[in-house]
Amino acid sequence: MKPRRIAALALWATLTALAWASALPAQAQAYPARPVRIVVPFSVGTAADIVARQLGARLAELWGQAVVIDNVQGAGGNLGAALVAKAPPDGHTLLMVGVNHAINPSLYKDTPFDLLHDFKPVARVAAGPLVIVAHPGFVASNIAGLVAAAKARPGSINFGSGGNGSITHLAFELLKAQAGVDLVHVPYKGVAQMLSDILGNQISLGAPALASALGNIKAGKLKALAVTSARRSAVLPDVPTVAEAGLAGYDVSAWSGLLVPARTPDEIVARIHADVLRVARSREFADLLQPQGLEPDLLGPAEFRAFLAAELAKWAQLVKTSGAKLD
Repeated sequence: MKPRRIAALALWATLTALAWASALPAQAQAYPARPVRIVVPFSVGTAADIVARQLGARLAELWGQAVVIDNVQGAGGNLGAALVAKAPPDGHTLLMVGVNHAINPSLYKDTPFDLLHDFKPVARVAAGPLVIVAHPGFVASNIAGLVAAAKARPGSINFGSGGNGSITHLAFELLKAQAGVDLVHVPYKGVAQMLSDILGNQISLGAPALASALGNIKAGKLKALAVTSARRSAVLPDVPTVAEAGLAGYDVSAWSGLLVPARTPDEIVARIHADVLRVARSREFADLLQPQGLEPDLLGPAEFRAFLAAELAKWAQLVKTSGAKLD
């Protein structure tokens, strides 16, 4: 191609880009105008917190503005979500939402927000499985063996959870419903004590987040029967999924995503979404999440909204049929 032709094309591309940028609303071009706050409604070290901190650090580099992670705990994640729902809709206050928020409306009598109407989805960012674990001496080594043992002696096998209505509880309720087995629930006030009692062979089973159990699995102190996600985990590639044992469609993940207040302008949502994708698709981001049993799992605004609606319906049905109630 002739030099003049190349120069002309380069000039055209530059002018086109400038024209496109000038057509964007001023508020999107100026975003972010000050530090951005990501509210994480859970404690430090949880999956949502890990994702928020890794994402926030890289968004700060892109934006040239500080991204502050604010852990606002309470009411199973409801307190932080309610705070963001009422925040100014300018894109400077974001919510890192998790699976708890899809469960809570079915557990709490008065949830102070509507997940689908008080927020706009930006992106689902990451997800990680739970892992069904047992003491090494447990009778079964996989889900098929667990189901067979449970059917042979109904009510003889128990499982622990981090509390009534938690994802670690409902993951087993879903397994019970699909497999048609009777397992006895032993609720704890947190996953740490549950894991301690499995290690001590005082209860049979549990389904903690993968990161919580990974060290003991690799040390041979816990036996991994299955991961709960639809596909196998990269950090435990030899451990099958629950679905692979014949429970088709079984899929439970500790997912995390970003929401903003409902009246946030669409152009700001689009800007945040584009930058989140840029970060989440990087090899660096994936490598940082993997040791925690997490991986990028991206959905855009429309797809994330549909996913949230499906999660709300899924957990509402399971809470109803299982009779799960708050402690």
